[in-house]
Amino acid sequence: MPVEHIEHGVVMATGPKITLRDLPMAVRQAARAKLPGGVSATEAFGEKTSPLDLHETERRLIAQALAATNGNVTAAAKKLGISRRTLHRKINEMNLARAPAKAAGES
Repeated sequence: MPVEHIEHGVVMATGPKITLRDLPMAVRQAARAKLPGGVSATEAFGEKTSPLDLHETERRLIAQALAATNGNVTAAAKKLGISRRTLHRKINEMNLARAPAKAAGES
């Protein structure tokens, strides 16, 4: 899901959690669409229909961006559309491991 969709959900949410109704129409329609075999996207990807936790979603997005860039904070920040400084602050706040590539290189 693109960052813009998450941002839209954050703006539209009335409480501390984003629900499906807070996301753009295209995302809501895709979530309800049936995949081949008649399985819904939420069933196929194991998503719960309950509201998402904003902090957990943000943590997952940051972790995914870091993994996709082999721990390169500058590239991950660019991918997320935030500054490197902001990403460093969020990593420190969330106590995320910054560089999975370093751990692999130490073996």
